[in-house]
Amino acid sequence: MAILYVLLRPFVYVSLNTYYRIDKKGLDKIPHNQPFILAPNHSNGFVDPVIIPVFISQKVRFFARGDVFKGKVAKWILNQMNASPMYRMQEGFAEIKKNDKSFEECRTLLTSNKGILIFPEGLCVQQRRVQSLKKGLSRIAFQTFESTNYSKDILVIPVGLNYQAAPRFRSKVFIDVGNPISIKDYEEKYKLDKVRTINDFTKQLEEKLKDNVYHIVNPDNDTLVANIEEVYTHQLLKDKGLNSSKLNHQSLASKEIIDIVNVLDVSSPELIADLKIKLDSYFKLLNSNQLRDHLLREESINKMNFGTFFLEYLIIYLGMPIYFIGLILNFPPYYIAREFANKKVRKNEFYASFRANLSLIFWSFYFVIQLLIVDLVFRNWLLLGLFSLTVIVSGIFVIKYYSGMKKIFGRWKLLRMVRKDKKTVEKLMNQRNEVLSALGHGKETYLSYK
Repeated sequence: MAILYVLLRPFVYVSLNTYYRIDKKGLDKIPHNQPFILAPNHSNGFVDPVIIPVFISQKVRFFARGDVFKGKVAKWILNQMNASPMYRMQEGFAEIKKNDKSFEECRTLLTSNKGILIFPEGLCVQQRRVQSLKKGLSRIAFQTFESTNYSKDILVIPVGLNYQAAPRFRSKVFIDVGNPISIKDYEEKYKLDKVRTINDFTKQLEEKLKDNVYHIVNPDNDTLVANIEEVYTHQLLKDKGLNSSKLNHQSLASKEIIDIVNVLDVSSPELIADLKIKLDSYFKLLNSNQLRDHLLREESINKMNFGTFFLEYLIIYLGMPIYFIGLILNFPPYYIAREFANKKVRKNEFYASFRANLSLIFWSFYFVIQLLIVDLVFRNWLLLGLFSLTVIVSGIFVIKYYSGMKKIFGRWKLLRMVRKDKKTVEKLMNQRNEVLSALGHGKETYLSYK
C-alpha cells in the first residue's frame, strides 16, 4: 500500500487549492472497475501528476521521468506516493531497458482493472500547446489488450491541464477530461498491422488531446492570445450570455479565442499583424500606468460614483485589521517559500510544484509552533481551538481580501488619473476601443472561414 499517497492526499488537495483557482469538467468520464489510462498534457512539473488524482476517488498509479528516482530514499518516497519510473532516451540506452519492468507493471495494473497516468508527450514543456506524442502509451495499451487475448477493453482518456500562468500564485487552472477512446475499437486493425495501428492511434490521441488543451499552433502568438484573453474574454462571454466570473465559461472563451487566432494566422495573417500592433501599444500604455484592462470596461466605469467609493472605503477600512492578523498568522511561511523558490528553481516547469509544496510544509510547522505557544501560555483547550480556527479563517480571508483590495486600489488610481491626467485616460479608452473593433472584425472574418 502506498501509504504516502493516502496520507498526503488531503494536504496536496489543500495546497493546490490554495496556490491555484481550479475548476474541472468531465471527471465523471473516468470509469470505476475498468482499466483506464489517463493521458494528460505535461507543462507543470510535479503538479501535473497529482492535480487529477486528488479530485477523483479512483486510485491512480502515475509514471514520472526516471531521473527523479535516483537514490534509495527518493525511490522509496515516490513509490509510497504511488509513482513509478518511465525512462527516456536522453537518460541513456541502459536506462531505457529498465522500462521493460515499468511496462510490465502497467500491464499488471491494467489487467487488474486499475488506472494509470502516463504523460504521452514524454517531456515537460511549459507551453500552451500539445507537443508531439511518443508511442509508449499506445504500446502499453495495445500490448496489454493483446496479453488478455483481446478480452479486456482499455480506455485511454485525454486530459487537458490548462494553466493560465502555471508559476503564478492564484492563477487559474481548468482540468478538461475528454471522451474515452476504446482500444477494443482498434482490435481488427491491430491484428492486421500492429506497428501502423500504434502509429495511427498515437496520432489520433494527439488530435483528441488538442480538443481539451489550449493549443496555440504558432508559438509567436502566445503573447497575442494572452492579451486578447485579458481584453476580450468578458465581452465574448457577455455576448453569449455566459458568466465571465466562472472558470468553465472562461475556458470556453479561451478556446474560441485560440481557435480564432489559429485560423486567422493562416487565412488572414495581416489581421494578426494588425492586432499585435494595436494590443502591444495598448498594453504598453496600460502597464506604464500600472492599470489593468478590466478597470476600463464600460460597466466598470459606470460603477464609479460616490456611493461605490464610500462602500469600498468601508470595506478597506473594516477589513484591514483582519487582513493584517491573517498576514501575521499565515504569510511568513509563504514569503520564505517564495523567496527560496525564486533563488533555487531555475526552470518554470518546476517552480509552482516546488513553491506550493514548500509553502505547505513551512506553513504546517508554523501552524504547529503557534498552537504550542498558545497552549503553553493559556493552557485552555477552548482557546486553542478558537485560535486554530482563527488562523485558518483569517488565511482564507487574506486571499479573498487581497484580490478585492487590488481591484479597489486600481479603481481609485484610475479615478485620480481622470482628475489629474485625463488625456492619458482618454488615450487608453480610444486604444481599447480600437482593439475591440479590430477583434470584432477578426471574429467576423474567422466566422466567414468556418
